[in-house]
Amino acid sequence: MPGALALLQDTEPGDPWEHAVTAVLTALCHPGDPRATDRAIGHSLAVEPDEGLAVFTTRLAPTALDAADPDTPAARNLLAHLTSRTGASGDGYALRDLLTHEGVRRRIDPIQGAALERALAACALGSAALPDVLRNRLEGALGQAQEVLNGSPFDPARPEEIRLGGTSEQPWAPDLSVTAGPQI
Repeated sequence: MPGALALLQDTEPGDPWEHAVTAVLTALCHPGDPRATDRAIGHSLAVEPDEGLAVFTTRLAPTALDAADPDTPAARNLLAHLTSRTGASGDGYALRDLLTHEGVRRRIDPIQGAALERALAACALGSAALPDVLRNRLEGALGQAQEVLNGSPFDPARPEEIRLGGTSEQPWAPDLSVTAGPQI
């Protein structure tokens, strides 16, 4: 453990998520240290689940909770923030990870747990089939995308030539000349 602590102390994190990981690992290496767990919780709360980070932040926060005394205001605040944010995200993977974490499951009230379970069920993870309504919407969107692609000026056989109607000197520039045709 001394080697791990030395590595953590020498770490120079840059992004908020790096601070959070360092703080959580440090708290895990210092069981029962309220300052370390408060720091871990504070940094975990500061990490926003930007694009692609929802599952990461949902896995990191319960790890911070594992290091903390669950009855502290900081731990209760992190749990409330985590369940609210994850429930609102609609991210099935994050919801599944949250609901399968034993410490989180024990600490959330049954009503909140049921709401999170419903949100997870709506994601249909592991069902191997989309509900008909969602499948029809997806097929419609894919059909529209195919129509747009078919009508686009891009020729997949010649990707080096993007046909936007420009001049021979600037083939990438759109042709903004006015032509006769329907007015929009």
